Amino acid sequence: MKSNFSKGMLMTALITGTVLCSSAVAFAEELQEYSLDQVVVTATRTEKRDVEVPATTNVITEQEIKNRGYVSVFDALEQTVGIQSYSYTSGEGDNGSSTGRTYIRGLDKGTLVLLNGAPINLNNYNSTAGIPISAVEKIEVVKGSNSVLYGSEAMGGVINIITKKAGKINNSIKAVAGNYKKGYEVASSGDKYILSFSRDYYKKFENSSINYKGFDTDRRAYTKNNLFASVNLSKDFTLNYMHTETKNTGMTYLNPDGSMNKTSYSYNDERDNVALLYNNEQDKLKSNLSFNRRRIDGKQYKPNGQVLRSGSSSNIVLYTINYDINKDWTLSDKATVLTGVTANKEHYEEIANRSNAISRDSLAAYFSWNQKYDDKFSTNIGVRAHYVKNNGFDGAHNVYLPQLQTLYKLNENTSWYINVGKAFEMPAINSRYSRSKTGSNGALKPQEGWTYETGLKKITDTSSSKLAVFTMRMDDKFAWKKYNQLGITPPAGVDPDTYIQVNLGEFKNTGVEFEYDKVIGEHWRYNLGATYQDPLAKDAGKWTQQSSRYQFTAGAKYNYSKLGVGVNLYYLGDREDASYGSLHKLKNIIKLNSVINYDPDKNNSITLNLYNLLDRDNSINVSENLDKPFNWTLSYEYRF
Repeated sequence: MKSNFSKGMLMTALITGTVLCSSAVAFAEELQEYSLDQVVVTATRTEKRDVEVPATTNVITEQEIKNRGYVSVFDALEQTVGIQSYSYTSGEGDNGSSTGRTYIRGLDKGTLVLLNGAPINLNNYNSTAGIPISAVEKIEVVKGSNSVLYGSEAMGGVINIITKKAGKINNSIKAVAGNYKKGYEVASSGDKYILSFSRDYYKKFENSSINYKGFDTDRRAYTKNNLFASVNLSKDFTLNYMHTETKNTGMTYLNPDGSMNKTSYSYNDERDNVALLYNNEQDKLKSNLSFNRRRIDGKQYKPNGQVLRSGSSSNIVLYTINYDINKDWTLSDKATVLTGVTANKEHYEEIANRSNAISRDSLAAYFSWNQKYDDKFSTNIGVRAHYVKNNGFDGAHNVYLPQLQTLYKLNENTSWYINVGKAFEMPAINSRYSRSKTGSNGALKPQEGWTYETGLKKITDTSSSKLAVFTMRMDDKFAWKKYNQLGITPPAGVDPDTYIQVNLGEFKNTGVEFEYDKVIGEHWRYNLGATYQDPLAKDAGKWTQQSSRYQFTAGAKYNYSKLGVGVNLYYLGDREDASYGSLHKLKNIIKLNSVINYDPDKNNSITLNLYNLLDRDNSINVSENLDKPFNWTLSYEYRF
């Protein structure tokens, strides 16, 4: 047993004692009240109360981010029912071109992430590592097929990260220190702008256990810089910009007996997200023009500093340009129509050989009719026509997607909905680089299929209950396989152990999700959530498990005036097989975290975050890389 375990248990006892004793402490100020009856924009592209949305939804507010101690968007999503996170480093998931992501209902590469309504997925990955949590106003999660309104990649669901808006005059300085992380942030906001800059330093840590590949892993130190700016150009126009730069000295692998030379990797990872947003509330007209770019420069070293290679797959530039415009038309007091057009360009190139750069263009039109038949019953009927242009490798595709949603309100706070839709996703644009780079003989089919779900919601200001049952059926699921696994002779000069993207057979998943959130009086709030699912894919005629079958979340929060104490538990059980060694299931994940907030006055805040209190070796991917052991951060923020 590690020595840190005793520290974790000590901290757990300390927190428990604080929770039990705090009720005896008198404070002068009142608790900030919560409302669980949230407004959701993403599901229908129009504002609706959550109980009136015919889909499974979650809203993570800025206040909830603080209360639960989330330190990144990745962290907040990981502890949301029905979502699983896949990462290569603890925290936010990326390690060079090995990109972390989140996926909904067991379908990898089937979740679209939006930033203020504009897609930010690159190369079919939805990494959120470039989004500072301090810039987030709320996160909306909509599960189920959403391709009619949002196009490719919205098969399992859509996550919309909505950033803060200018208007509040405030300046702040924040400092963070911990056993594995330290950093600072400065921010300023006014009537027309928000500006913030942060820098974080992550300390090296070593895992004491050996993964099944036979290597001891050594996570090196890295730094991360974040710049966020939002400017109100006029009443209807807003310009947002984010820049992230991560310098990661990579990982070192070493055999237990020391027989293998250490090999180090370094990455310089730059991301830019720019969006011009237009919102005319009077005319109900919205548009966004966005540009997302990522550049990765990677190298591999021997212990003496000699550069072994600068791998082509680790030295890349990716970008997307997306334009969307939509308008909400009121036909009568019971009928509205949403119409829209989207244009998108994807680009991928390897820095060492830019003559092989490849792009892909697509154009789509969508339509959604909302009809209220009376005060209780309503329907949404949607359709999308999506055209993908031939780029010389992936052929042209004409895709037509229908969706039907119904909602029946049992009373003002209770509803029953049905959501049926078809969705699709194009193969990753870099699939060309691991196959023949000429002609279309290596092109893949899109993965596409249907999702059927029904659910009940009961939501008031102080309680929220949600139950959803779903089933998914997808054809031509994407996967990465080695040439020698497929029995295919690789092109000349290509290693047979090289992975290429292929179409597997069918993907299917049937499951049930339950969530309950409750505010008790002025001081207490707790939440419970559970998922059971059976995500399977057919590989060479055999069904294989794709992700965890069981998920459980639980949390409790105590607030009294200036003090807040929270505890959160996250569990993943009956996980899929690991990718190394003889076939065996991944170990279950159990994460117990806690947060203590203290605000002595309106200008000062102190927060203690405690992670992995049980000090478990949690495997964060199928390669069995491990999460951090017990760790903590203490932060202080001064506002003026």
